[in-house]
Amino acid sequence: MVAKRKSITRSAGVSKKAPGKDVKLTKAGQPFLSCGRCICTTLKGHACCKPVGAPAVPYCKDHMRSGDPSFRVVKHPKAGKILVAARDLPRGYRVSLWGLLKRKKDVTAKAMEWAFDITGGWFIDPTKCHGSLVQFCPCPGPNEAAALNVLADSMCKGGKYGSWGFILGQPLPKNWQVTLQYGNTGKESEQFFKERGIDRLDVGTTSHPALRRKDAPPVKKH
Repeated sequence: MVAKRKSITRSAGVSKKAPGKDVKLTKAGQPFLSCGRCICTTLKGHACCKPVGAPAVPYCKDHMRSGDPSFRVVKHPKAGKILVAARDLPRGYRVSLWGLLKRKKDVTAKAMEWAFDITGGWFIDPTKCHGSLVQFCPCPGPNEAAALNVLADSMCKGGKYGSWGFILGQPLPKNWQVTLQYGNTGKESEQFFKERGIDRLDVGTTSHPALRRKDAPPVKKH
């Protein structure tokens, strides 16, 4: 999806310090995005804390390849591949959309559907970075709500890669979908699907529920 928001873009380097017990963690149990340590956690909630694998990417080399173990990609009956929580995740859990930093002219038409516009003519293209799991987040349907919110001032450029941080606005149970609004509003999400000739539908399923809007009608039981 192409998303555009105003934010401060930071430049980043790679920490050369070895992992240690002195790394400060967020309330959700992760290193802070800007500290140069991997923000991934295990299925038991233990933080990775290894040095990041590349400037602007808050993941170590191993997790750049595999993604955060606290999430997993599954197949949806209508929406293709989607991202779900692999364990119960706390409010405030952070995840980063990262990818190759490109000018608009260098992003293919297919990749543009999933590229993120970080302003100034720069785009983050995650399509060749399989460990960049945010690209698999489904868009919430008309009766559903986004699980992820944009993390303020989290855009970062590091030469080859760029990243954009997101945060869970509320606790997310295991197997629930990690939904992300395509665009800034529900109206922009509608436009995204309309331009592609696709009906925007609720994506929640029995196996993988999605957060619902407070004013949404009860889910029909089959």
